[in-house]
Amino acid sequence: MDLEARKAPPHDVVLIGPRGNGKTVLLNWFKRECGRRNAEVDVLELAPGSISTPDKLIGAVAPSVGMDWLRRGRLSIPYVGSVELSKPNEIAHLETRLITRCRRKPLAVLVDEAHTLEIETGRVLLNASQRVRDEAPFLLVLAGTPGLVAHLGDMQATFWNRLARGRLGVGRLSDRATRTALIEPLATHGVEIDGDALASTVEASQRYPYFVQLWGDALWEQCVETGSKRLTAADVDAVRRNVAAQVADYYRDRYRELENQKLLPAAVATAPLFLAGAEEASDRDIEEALAKAGVEVGARLVAREELNRLGYVWEPPGQVPPIMWEAGIPSLMNHVLERAADRR
Repeated sequence: MDLEARKAPPHDVVLIGPRGNGKTVLLNWFKRECGRRNAEVDVLELAPGSISTPDKLIGAVAPSVGMDWLRRGRLSIPYVGSVELSKPNEIAHLETRLITRCRRKPLAVLVDEAHTLEIETGRVLLNASQRVRDEAPFLLVLAGTPGLVAHLGDMQATFWNRLARGRLGVGRLSDRATRTALIEPLATHGVEIDGDALASTVEASQRYPYFVQLWGDALWEQCVETGSKRLTAADVDAVRRNVAAQVADYYRDRYRELENQKLLPAAVATAPLFLAGAEEASDRDIEEALAKAGVEVGARLVAREELNRLGYVWEPPGQVPPIMWEAGIPSLMNHVLERAADRR
């Protein structure tokens, strides 16, 4: 790790993917890994709500010592009263204190749900990060939904659009990774899972990390209840109804979200592109589907970008044309079609 060697990584890291695909888990893993390796690295987790202004950002990341009156731009003097001061440049103040802090000990700043960062705060943070890394070991990691790309663009940071290497897409797991995610936590408790049971669980989870977690939790509770150290297909069937109920609740929430955002027509129009085993659809496919559904020309791009922001469909980074889109959760599209049909 560059930070352990007291070097700044070559770029910030931006994790992009639909909700439930494990971005927060990756951030937690990074923090635990730094602790496990006894790395001489500070890890600071920030929530967008706690850094809603540049001043709050500075206070959280690089608090000044005995100089708060200067950062606030106001000084109270006995017998005189409150005096307005000329405030220092926020970015320069943040950079100076961050460089000092990181030279003492390398620092990684992790921001989850970064698609909700205030524009002004995000601009200050991104520009400061670029300059601090030139002087000291510092890493900024931002994680958010696919709408994070457009949100960062709105911040107009001087370098953001050139940061291609640092964008990492976090989507559904591979078959092998899904099996590992189910097997290894159970194995730590001495529990095995039969091949048929494992295959059935992988298929039911759709390789969607949140659903993998639901299945893993349900199977572990089944082990606790039965006292068994070996899971079979019968155990999978025993918990299937409970998991299905949780998935149904999740889908109802997502359906309401699409409905509230007035995106149901676009969601219904694009859903058939990803059914019957199709993994991807092109820009042109989506454009034609929206056109056939009667979505007006000017509204098609907006609808597509809003579906991307919600992760209903999304555009993984790092592609060369033709750009291909993926479904966040293919079976959610079945749910949307079925429920939309029921309401007609």
